[in-house]
Amino acid sequence: MAARFVDYFGLSPRPSLEELTDLAQRAGFGTVQEGRMEGLKGAHVGQPGGEYHIYHREDLWEGSKAHTVLHELYEITLERLAEIHSPGMPVPSGPNPVICQQAERFAAAALMQPDIFVPYAQASGLDVATLHDVFGCAYSSAALRLTEVVRDPPLLVVLYERTERGDPEGWTGPAVLRARVVKRTAGFGAFRSRLICGRRGGMPRKDKALPSGSLAERAAHSGEMEFAEGDGLAVAARPILWKGRLAKVIVVAVPWERRSVLEPQLGRRRQPSPWNHFRAVPAAP
Repeated sequence: MAARFVDYFGLSPRPSLEELTDLAQRAGFGTVQEGRMEGLKGAHVGQPGGEYHIYHREDLWEGSKAHTVLHELYEITLERLAEIHSPGMPVPSGPNPVICQQAERFAAAALMQPDIFVPYAQASGLDVATLHDVFGCAYSSAALRLTEVVRDPPLLVVLYERTERGDPEGWTGPAVLRARVVKRTAGFGAFRSRLICGRRGGMPRKDKALPSGSLAERAAHSGEMEFAEGDGLAVAARPILWKGRLAKVIVVAVPWERRSVLEPQLGRRRQPSPWNHFRAVPAAP
């Protein structure tokens, strides 16, 4: 659907917020505006057959605003299709988790189109932070898209984000990070690896805290890229600082025999941390 959307409306290879705002108005989706919203990045108000008002939170950065607008355009499209095929039926109110997940995938696909995204992903060493910079998109969008289009090698991406919102100058207390994105591609398998899971074991899950004893925790404490090999995996954990404060940690893992694909993102951290005494233990099906 994203590919057809891009083709039909003639979106550029790297759609900007300005381009998407103009498209929404020109194509009859509705007007895009900033708004103050607690707990939401965006929303739309209106009814199929009429004009919508599409809102994104004013304190988001430009890439996140673009992603939010596309998310809302997807949901509006579904509502209009439902009206065409089932006229007179009431429009469901409130967020639908399944549709929200689909809308996130749609937005990421429209922002990072395969023909241009895949070469950049490979050249960067599967580096979510670099893809965020190149495509001007949210870190979560880049992480999602990486698992959508890269099939070789198998990989796992986990994005941990700080729970506080807004400017880092207003953050207080120690950083608390929770998993925003947890995605793995076919063939990666489920490893009970301390590198990824920390001391508690079990694969990372969305909304769970950064695992104690994991490579991600080490990166959060060091403030530097960390790389380790063990449990049959090669894992890179990269902290993201905003105004000198820890904001995110990005984890990318691939099978050990494919560790060379991560080299472009490792920089000075070429040698793995001393985690190699751990042995690979596949999780039970």
